[in-house]
Amino acid sequence: MSDISIERPARRFLHVCYCCDDAGEVSDFFVDALHMKNTMRTTDQYSSGAILGIDRDVRSIGSFVYDRRGPRVSPAIEVQGWIDPEPVGAPSTDPFEIGIKALGFAVPSLDAAVSRLTEMGCTVVADGGSPFDERQVTLLDPRQVTLELVQDAVLDAGATQMHHLRITVGNLEESLPFYEMLGFDLQKRDELTDGAFIASHGDVDGEFARLRLPDEPFELRLVQWNSPAGHGRHYAEPYHAGIFRAALGVDDTRASYDYLTGTGAVFDRPPMQVELSGTPVPDMWITFISDPNGIPFEFVQRPRSAFR
Repeated sequence: MSDISIERPARRFLHVCYCCDDAGEVSDFFVDALHMKNTMRTTDQYSSGAILGIDRDVRSIGSFVYDRRGPRVSPAIEVQGWIDPEPVGAPSTDPFEIGIKALGFAVPSLDAAVSRLTEMGCTVVADGGSPFDERQVTLLDPRQVTLELVQDAVLDAGATQMHHLRITVGNLEESLPFYEMLGFDLQKRDELTDGAFIASHGDVDGEFARLRLPDEPFELRLVQWNSPAGHGRHYAEPYHAGIFRAALGVDDTRASYDYLTGTGAVFDRPPMQVELSGTPVPDMWITFISDPNGIPFEFVQRPRSAFR
């Protein structure tokens, strides 16, 4: 039996894209603050923006920053430093605004990590229990991107592990079928009545769902807010400052595109072959599909044999 999957094709998170004006500065922050590894960097040159829906050549530099496990195990932060066009807007810090809200990490000691991060310019906005973890610390990094820390005492001292991505959605009933179509499995769904983990005062009313892909433990956390009500929509520009998109590894991008299109799925654009200039990664077939909230997910053709 073939191990190739085109139905529910996503196997794992490959990277989460952090858009900014200086890839080197942001990469250094994650290396110094969270002991991550900057292992790849694209060359500084103009290239086609078509894969991102931009109808001209663009110029950006991408650094791929991994946790202690390295590039054949860990998802990455793709730190994309935009030069032309320049990044626009500011990261959303409103937890009730629909879109990607926070990138989460597991650390061996919350107190030690928080001390180090605040010394490097981060601001703590919440510290306490959450519906997801016994204790969670929510911070704004120096560029006002929201980071969340949870403790995992099994990790070695100085180690950090990519842990989760939190998204505010407009409606879980609409969003969950989309994510299940991609390949996510529902781990838990429950009510949400305490907003302390986002520094909200007083009671809140909402729901959450925890989802996971089959090949690694990085978690997707979807939150629907009823009161206060969720509002707005995710950033439209691929060069908007903050966390814009996430990439998922699939076995066959074109076959998955054909299959899902045949079931009625609507992609942002057809698959294209893309080169990551300056890196050892071979040319890859990539396509984009957006969830009901306008959040783009990238299908990247990477076989299971590429991972440990």
